[in-house]
Amino acid sequence: MPIGLVNMTLTIVGAGYVGLVTAAVFSELGNKVYCIDVDKKKVEGLKKGKVPFFEPSLEEFIKRNTQAKRLFFTASYAESVPKSQIVFICVGTPPKENGEANLTYLFSAVEETAKNLSGYTLITIKSTIPIGHEGDLEAIVKKNAKAKFEFAASPEFLREGTALEDTLHPDRIVIGTASTKAQKLLLELHAPISGERIICDIRSAQLIKYASNSLLATKVSFANALATLCEKMGADVKKVLLGVGADKRIGHSFLYPGVGYGGSCLPKDVLAFIALSSHFGYDFELIRAVDAINNNQIESFIVKIQNALKAGGKNGKTTAGKELAVLGLAFKPNTDDMRDAPSIKIINHLTGLGYKVTAYDPQAMENAKKVLPDIKYAKDEYRAVDGKDAMIIITEWSQFANLDMDRVKKLLRHPIIIDGRNLLDPEKIQRLGFKYVSIGR
Repeated sequence: MPIGLVNMTLTIVGAGYVGLVTAAVFSELGNKVYCIDVDKKKVEGLKKGKVPFFEPSLEEFIKRNTQAKRLFFTASYAESVPKSQIVFICVGTPPKENGEANLTYLFSAVEETAKNLSGYTLITIKSTIPIGHEGDLEAIVKKNAKAKFEFAASPEFLREGTALEDTLHPDRIVIGTASTKAQKLLLELHAPISGERIICDIRSAQLIKYASNSLLATKVSFANALATLCEKMGADVKKVLLGVGADKRIGHSFLYPGVGYGGSCLPKDVLAFIALSSHFGYDFELIRAVDAINNNQIESFIVKIQNALKAGGKNGKTTAGKELAVLGLAFKPNTDDMRDAPSIKIINHLTGLGYKVTAYDPQAMENAKKVLPDIKYAKDEYRAVDGKDAMIIITEWSQFANLDMDRVKKLLRHPIIIDGRNLLDPEKIQRLGFKYVSIGR
């Protein structure tokens, strides 16, 4: 692992996904890093090496750098901010009911930071915030700080499940600031990290994040709309998108159909971008359509399940469908994150229709129990499908693609599979005697 050219002292405010990954990477690069969180229980756990969520290799990074005395966890701003050259604000900006970003945590973090500044400090915003609040943030610091400071924006583009790799080897590093000094400081800090440098003003940096996530969401919704069209036309969406994505101008990334996007970024940022555009007098119809298509995909999937169960019953009646096995709960594989996971809406809809659900996920079941407390949970995939009327795939964990399908068929009451991620080979599954339903095929 490369070591930073200039070893700095940093404070990371917020011990969520972005904050912990940022702290782990910069400490790994040789910097002295303090990570602040107001949750004292979380801080004590992190001091013992307990990471509050699953992210591949993150626990090892944190333990290694904590032991090397490069990474420290605290609930006190006074312990770290006065020593730091750069303070990264990495707190959450969850959506309000109208889709706008809730900036309560952001303003609080900036105020506490300001109260503890000592000497010149660069306050860098990694949190995703709407454009137009730069003046508010500066006013908060001026009111509470006695030391010199400057602001910058450096949004993150990490993907859960590959967060460390994305942070160490990003496509780009965006640095938004009007200050030459701040720009130089951030360039020095990021020197060991690869990726194109995008130097711009703060508003452009913030807009890059919203625009990037909204375009990714657009690709997902386009793939889902195309899947619906393929079903009506008798085409295979997987083959169609393979051909479309082969164009280097388009690419394959995010161009796949399923049950819709979820997680902590795309749903939140799409709604915030719609609200933000409206605030500036622009009706972003394209992004509103992206959100509508994503919501419709859940309803479409529920109809697929109902139709598959009806067709799989005796004499065309719905004799199947009372007990369902759901494989996959997290919004994507290699994470335990249930925030805006499509599984929540799907399962709640199914139970509302009277179906009984037993679910399994390799990592997310403890988090799932908090938002889906009334369903059953199995210890593995095979116990989940045992005696059930159908198997439903919602999250594309690789282990679900390698199930012993002969065993699955024997365990299921009816050989019905509804695949919300096109994870399985239709011809192979149908040859084994399953009724198989997927997306756009």
